[in-house]
Amino acid sequence: MIKDFDEKLPFSAYEQKGYLEQDFRFFHIKDHTNIDIPYHYHDFHKIILILGGQVKYLIEGREYELLPFDFVLVNRYLIHKPIIGNQALTEENSNKSGQDNYDRIILYLSDDFLREYGLLDAFDKAKEIGSYVVRFPGDVSTSIYEQFTRIEEDISKEKDEYAGPLLTRIDVLKSLISFNKACIKEDFGFKPEARYNRKVIEIISYITEHLSGDLSIDYLADHFYMSKYHMMRVFKNETGYSIHQYISEKRILLARNQIMSGMPATTACLECGFKDYSSFSRAFKNQLGILPSDIKN
Repeated sequence: MIKDFDEKLPFSAYEQKGYLEQDFRFFHIKDHTNIDIPYHYHDFHKIILILGGQVKYLIEGREYELLPFDFVLVNRYLIHKPIIGNQALTEENSNKSGQDNYDRIILYLSDDFLREYGLLDAFDKAKEIGSYVVRFPGDVSTSIYEQFTRIEEDISKEKDEYAGPLLTRIDVLKSLISFNKACIKEDFGFKPEARYNRKVIEIISYITEHLSGDLSIDYLADHFYMSKYHMMRVFKNETGYSIHQYISEKRILLARNQIMSGMPATTACLECGFKDYSSFSRAFKNQLGILPSDIKN
């Protein structure tokens, strides 16, 4: 679980798989170590503004090479991983040390918070077009960056300022409004291209759309005209997850949302592709640490 912010904690403490217990969290983190962060996902949405350093981002089988002032959107439950420092160097810049400070601003945003204010447009568009990096013109990036720095200033004086937390919240909402407006414009935004294996992206898309159906390895291999061993190897190389693990985790997350929306756990079990409640309950507990029956609507 993600607890209270402590600037002395290592970056890995914030990037672990977890849940957000507040509407939003803001971090500005700078370090120069080569951090190895495993593939993971979150229960919340995330915006990362890259300010400096060598970094790539891998999101659901897509790999992005990032530049300063790129914005990365990570929708809730998407499997992702940053590649930082020397690991992110390409042949063109391999003569660089890779030790430049990795400087970034990160916003954690709960789904309920964004939904309440109608501010999910950027994340919805990212998911719709399958692109999770936004590169704005300089004046737009600068304007949003300045709004982010205002949030940082708000947080630094929250305790001394009248209605400090409220002022922070207002500036977070203002920055999200500006960011969403810029993202939904047609003439710029989601342009950076990703490196990806088209077959893996097709498999991910099919799994996402058919979580209640037959997703056995044999069925998927036949459907995509691939050797099942080649399919499993390529999928693992591109996503960091085995196909079985990927399907299981996506099904559990869908079931969790359905139960929280009021669906009986036994119904969610079947709706999400599990054949019996016992295996569903065991997988649910292994992944989320609680039983389906522990969830309150």
